[in-house]
Amino acid sequence: MKFHRYVGWSAGLFAIVAVVAWMLLYSTPDLALSAHFYDAHARAFPLQHQPFIDFFGRRLVWFVPFGGAALLALVAWKQPARSQRRLAWAGAALFMGSGPLLAGVFKHLTAMPRPLNLDVFNGTEVMPPYFWTHSLAQAGNALPSAHAASGFALLALFFAGSMLGRKGLAWTGLVLGLCAGLLFGFLRIVQGYHFLSQVVASCAVLGLYGCALFYGLHRWALHRRLMH
Repeated sequence: MKFHRYVGWSAGLFAIVAVVAWMLLYSTPDLALSAHFYDAHARAFPLQHQPFIDFFGRRLVWFVPFGGAALLALVAWKQPARSQRRLAWAGAALFMGSGPLLAGVFKHLTAMPRPLNLDVFNGTEVMPPYFWTHSLAQAGNALPSAHAASGFALLALFFAGSMLGRKGLAWTGLVLGLCAGLLFGFLRIVQGYHFLSQVVASCAVLGLYGCALFYGLHRWALHRRLMH
């Protein structure tokens, strides 16, 4: 399958993921999953400050995208100059490092708050009836999840593998990226920092960003007639 078809199918897949995230938003399942980890008697999320989960979320999680980006940049540097291999690995490094940052910027533009800030979970905020925030001061700072994006950033291997025609690498990257993103997101759900919809939205944002980035890189490689 040619790369532009990979991108087309991938964009369609992540567009469906975006629709799923939209359908989950404000839904009963979205609230119910977070409620499952909420202790009504203690009026708190018991795992919010669990030592390992808290340390992982505050420190270790960021080594995945930014450490991974550094490693992929090294791989790109070792590839032949003016080759699609160098471009693909450089693109993977760029995607891995910038993806969580993009999610971090995007979440300051949306209104949906964190579960632990909602009045139904002993917080002070109510669920806003609108998606986009009216000001940065009113932003929910939760959708999409930047922590989940740190796991979904491993989709860099999927896009690089697809561009290079390496199916094994592509499938490995797809599985690793989805599993890591969902795992990182789940840990934030149990702490009360995110809803499921915010984690799924992170997958959609990173996936569509990757499709756009690598489509542009592939077109540039064809225009420049880079060697394989």
